[in-house]
Amino acid sequence: MAKQKLLTLLTDFGREGPYVAAMKGVLLSGSRDLRIVDISHDIPAHDVLAAGLVLAHTAPWFPPGTLNVVVVDPTVGTDRQLLYARFGGRQFLFPDNGVITFVARSAPLELIRLCRNADYVPSAPPSSTFHGRDVFAPLAVRLLEGLDPRRLGPTPQTYKMLQTPEPSEDVDAIIGQVIYVDHFGNLVSNIPADAISRRWQDPARAVVWCARTRIGPLRISYGHVEPGEPLALINSMGLLEVAINQDRASYAMSAGVGAEVRVTGE
Repeated sequence: MAKQKLLTLLTDFGREGPYVAAMKGVLLSGSRDLRIVDISHDIPAHDVLAAGLVLAHTAPWFPPGTLNVVVVDPTVGTDRQLLYARFGGRQFLFPDNGVITFVARSAPLELIRLCRNADYVPSAPPSSTFHGRDVFAPLAVRLLEGLDPRRLGPTPQTYKMLQTPEPSEDVDAIIGQVIYVDHFGNLVSNIPADAISRRWQDPARAVVWCARTRIGPLRISYGHVEPGEPLALINSMGLLEVAINQDRASYAMSAGVGAEVRVTGE
């Protein structure tokens, strides 16, 4: 029995319209025994940072060899490059716009190639605005059918990495910011759990503030406060998150990406 080929899709196409279905049509027409898993098609339009974060926190959970295709591509049709890479045993096909940043920081790079070979990458695809259908999908099929990725093109001298905000520290606090708002309206910050544990031997003594509002000490999970109450916790990504139990913190606090998150002592 042939080994099933596994491909993930991550786009900002949304669920309405023809775009996701058209990509899947090309993929399924070209490769037998293909299983397609949708990571998300609800990334905010053109939000490369959000796509990169979601990719880094989903790809490692798929089996080695999975091909992750990312089409969050606001500069489609320009001279931006298309890249193939293998990080930590997982394969990635993505535009060179920084979407690979968090993956590249967390997994070892094993191979990377510019996708330039005209035998596999058309220089003038049918559409200059829909490379997902006309470039990414056909190329993904070739890779899944056994194309050696080293034939795609040369190793790039460099590739784009996002200049992501990093938390800072002073005498009184750790200062970070919201970098992602999830489906529940939870505010995910760029402050990792270990930054808090290094600063406070007892994390329960740390107090979290968001958008100048006192949230309180760290909780274990959402249900440790009453419905409608705010809380702060370390989420499944290992990052400090501000939430409201059974409500949307982003709405209730009028906060979003870029809002300040601060951790202080009692």
